[in-house]
Amino acid sequence: MNRAIPDEIIEELRSRCNILDLVRSYIPLKKSGSGSWKGLCPFHQEKTPSFTVNEQRGRYHCFGCGRGGDIFSFVMEWEKVDFPNAAHILASKCNVIIPERTYNSPQERQQAQQRAGRRERLYRINDEFANWYSGFLRSNPEWPVCQYLENRGIPPDIAEKFQLGAAPDSWDASMNHGRQLGYSQDEMLESGIILVNENSRKIYDRFRNRLIFPIWNEQGRVVGFSARTIEQNPQGAKYVNSPETPVFKKSNVLYALPLARKAIQERNMAILCEGQLDVIAMHRAGFECSVAPQGTAFTDEQARILKRYTDKIYLSFDSDTAGVKATVRALDILMPLDFEIKIMRFPQGSDPDDVFAAEGAEGIASIVDSALDMFDFLCEAIFPKYDVTSPHGKGRVISEMINYLRKISKPVVRESYVQTLSTRLGVRPETIFGELSKLNKDNKFKFQQRQSNQQQFNASPAMEQQPTPAQQEPIIDLPPAIRHAEETLLELGLAFQDIASRIAHANLDHDMLSSTVIGKALNELINCVLNGEWDHAVTHLTDLERDNPSPSLSKILSSEPQYKQSQAQKAFEQCIEVIQKQRVEQRKKEIIEKMRVALPEEKNQLMMQLLELSS
Repeated sequence: MNRAIPDEIIEELRSRCNILDLVRSYIPLKKSGSGSWKGLCPFHQEKTPSFTVNEQRGRYHCFGCGRGGDIFSFVMEWEKVDFPNAAHILASKCNVIIPERTYNSPQERQQAQQRAGRRERLYRINDEFANWYSGFLRSNPEWPVCQYLENRGIPPDIAEKFQLGAAPDSWDASMNHGRQLGYSQDEMLESGIILVNENSRKIYDRFRNRLIFPIWNEQGRVVGFSARTIEQNPQGAKYVNSPETPVFKKSNVLYALPLARKAIQERNMAILCEGQLDVIAMHRAGFECSVAPQGTAFTDEQARILKRYTDKIYLSFDSDTAGVKATVRALDILMPLDFEIKIMRFPQGSDPDDVFAAEGAEGIASIVDSALDMFDFLCEAIFPKYDVTSPHGKGRVISEMINYLRKISKPVVRESYVQTLSTRLGVRPETIFGELSKLNKDNKFKFQQRQSNQQQFNASPAMEQQPTPAQQEPIIDLPPAIRHAEETLLELGLAFQDIASRIAHANLDHDMLSSTVIGKALNELINCVLNGEWDHAVTHLTDLERDNPSPSLSKILSSEPQYKQSQAQKAFEQCIEVIQKQRVEQRKKEIIEKMRVALPEEKNQLMMQLLELSS
């Protein structure tokens, strides 16, 4: 039996299976606060209930043993099965059909066909609305969206190639059009063409007076839409996107891939851009191998899709701070997959669309030709942070660089970069290889230790009353104040969208957040906010937790917020102050260490930096 679970099925299970109903089918629970339920933990023996279920967030957590997770985690723990089997158990409870190679009965086949028919219906809705939006654009040349495209210099043939469209400036034009086509209100709600106001319950069009970008899946079928405002100072979001549906999972979609697939294979390279207009500019410049992550940060699933077509990736992100962070995140995903990676650099404040408008195809080609190898990009990012003329500075550069080099699985590539790094630093290659070997041994020891602990746990019935070792995250030396600040920021960011936005724009550089699971989760939350995905942050962090078990993260994801809205702002400011103060103190220590080995003429400059930080 085929146990591969399609992503849309996983998302359907998340939406169809209520965690409260699921857990209550196994153990009794009593209401404990708004949206929270409590009972005796089923995973360890206890007399006082410490097991809680948060219905709104779809999470559970035990404050006694530290176990926590979502519907899949609960079934995996209870039934002692892996993820695919847990999904099948949930599917049977929720009457969701997981496509299989064979069916056990005619009834199962019929149900599977009905499910397939529902997905096909969604595909048809999206396809018909894509045609309607593009037709509206063509037939209304004086419409503001059409004028916007003309001002951006996008000609009709390019608009037709990308099936660009326009949404009428109306609250119900799309809804009325769908009804004329014979689609029900429920079908249009599920597809995301219309939506309902949670307070007033009023139903209205999702896209109004916006430029429409149809989104295709890998097979070239329309699965959703991204809509850009044309206003100079918009009141709402710059982009409004279709919600995830049974046929649309953003992390599995690359914008314009069906248009780029042939060019990617012919050139044996793909260019990864930030957004749709950047992709269109690159295609117009002759680089039709360009795609972009859809509606979210670049994901491992998207990287694996590209791996099927090419081994070479050019990253075309902005040169600002957010763009550099996005580049670093993409490197973390791409390097273990053995891509050859190059970084395209645009003038500060410019993107592919700007360069194409100013310099045409030649300007874009020049930037592609001068793209940096990822190793050179890392050197440019890391070397200036330290005094590479001092032994300590060289050591810190090596420590940072090997965190990336160790992700390269091909020995020849890794050795080549180590040789280059040794030449640039004036350090023997053996020294760098020694540091790499030491890091790999440390990581291997930690992994083996966790495995050994898990085996002891499984072999000893007495341990059933203790916290699960698999749920214990690696111990990282971190000041308690910083740990508390990061946990508080994560809690605030998940509870209050305005605070989440402030966190995302608080200039918290990547190296200011810890390498703990909470630090990673906080970074992921920031990523969700910057990509308009705050509503799905809990789901993203649940996926992160599955690969990085953490009682601390589970507790935050499953608990009601401890802070009221009136307290949140002050708590946010205090946490940011703690983290920034710690960064200053860390910088002071680095300068003092440099002064110990610095030449006399260098000490004065370092002293000035120290005084400036102390003022």
